[in-house]
Amino acid sequence: MKKNRLKIVLVLITFTLIIAGCVKEDFDTVPEYVVNYEANTSIAELKNMHAGSSLLIDTTIIIKGIVVSNDEFGNFYEELFIQDTSGAIAVRLNESDLYERYPVGKLVYIKCEGLYLGTYNDIHQLGYKSSVDKIPSVLIEDYVDISAGGTPVAPKLMTIGELNDNDLGTFIKIENVQFAAADTALSYAVIGDNYSERDIQECGGASVILSTSEYATFKDTKIPDGKGTIKAILSKYSGNYQLRIISPDDIVFDAERCAK
Repeated sequence: MKKNRLKIVLVLITFTLIIAGCVKEDFDTVPEYVVNYEANTSIAELKNMHAGSSLLIDTTIIIKGIVVSNDEFGNFYEELFIQDTSGAIAVRLNESDLYERYPVGKLVYIKCEGLYLGTYNDIHQLGYKSSVDKIPSVLIEDYVDISAGGTPVAPKLMTIGELNDNDLGTFIKIENVQFAAADTALSYAVIGDNYSERDIQECGGASVILSTSEYATFKDTKIPDGKGTIKAILSKYSGNYQLRIISPDDIVFDAERCAK
């Protein structure tokens, strides 16, 4: 009887150790995303195919890029901007909380066949149907793949005078700028304005608009009073260049304002 009990105890111990080992392996293993194809077209080459109206992509075109913006702080909504060494493009997706699957710095592949290429305010975008709508949630994984790789894009250093259409949608940095004095008493955005505009100025006088959504989580944060560096996605509206930040951390104005 004692021998049988001992056998039962040994069996239970062995079984417990096996289960524990399996559970530990499951929790310790980080899933790898395997993409079994290569990009065959740069973002710039894809954008050059567009000429006027929306274009149905009916050939096997694959692009890849690093995520440079997402919806984590609400200033971007149901869209991703991805960037390679040739430029950037917006991808319209009918899904929220994109930052959970597509964090900034993640490498993604876009299988473009079946999508439409168009522009909105001169920014090229990929979407669904001829109206370049948002890709339906149930179809996103048919077109968008994430890889195990990716490194955040270093922002391109520019001056306000150097802003140009080739850099639309890309991650840029402008140094030695400040908010207009009148704007320093304001918050980033006001509910009801859809997008609120604040003036960013260089000491020499050139200026550009910072555009912030009323749905941004930081809309009530007071505009910083000081001078420094802003990192942003270069955008455009009604023919004028604008900047869109992901979060207030993209603005570091910790130096004294420009001399009057």
